[in-house]
Amino acid sequence: MLHRLLVLALLTTTSSWADARYKLAYRVKANTLIQLVAGLAGLSKLNSEGEEVLLKGSRLMVKGEKSSIILDYASGKMILIDHTDKTFEKLRIEDMKQRISGDLPGPMIEGLKRMFPGGGTGIATEVRVERMGEAQAMKSAEQFRARHGLSYLLPAMESIVALTPAVQKAFEGIRARGDLAEAIRIQLGVGGKVIDAFVEIRDYRESKIEESELQPPVGYSEVK
Repeated sequence: MLHRLLVLALLTTTSSWADARYKLAYRVKANTLIQLVAGLAGLSKLNSEGEEVLLKGSRLMVKGEKSSIILDYASGKMILIDHTDKTFEKLRIEDMKQRISGDLPGPMIEGLKRMFPGGGTGIATEVRVERMGEAQAMKSAEQFRARHGLSYLLPAMESIVALTPAVQKAFEGIRARGDLAEAIRIQLGVGGKVIDAFVEIRDYRESKIEESELQPPVGYSEVK
């Protein structure tokens, strides 16, 4: 009997670590060209006091007012949800990266090449963890970080938007150290002249996520 109780307690505790809810707040200052690129990448705004995030296992959903996104890092698939048209689209994360690249007009690509010569290796870059999370208090985020890196904090940037080599190298350093970042700052250009971005987790709590919450709303039509 004691053995059964211990097993049951372990299973209950483990399952409670699997899901979490929190908000992602971010502030981004960027020049005009970067703002245009961000718009093509689906970022409708560069500042938010907190977009709701649902984390369940290897899946992540970021809920926005006009659009939401569901990312499944185990399968490499994603769902884009348009709340204006009440539609959703299923595709691979890699396909989304290629779509964004294909949507960039020629003049914009040339502008980015001039802004980031050599892929941005010569641009002054700083990426730093502003605040560290406690692994015991953020169990689900820590489990996710161990498997999928910083995507729990930077879902679009880590998954969809191509990063400059300098930023990618900085992220790899953070991942290698195993930092559970609760907030992070990214600066490109001297003093953040090109980009100055700050992202932080707010109102984090371990909470069960139902499967129905990680689906497009009932009544929405799929775009194929």
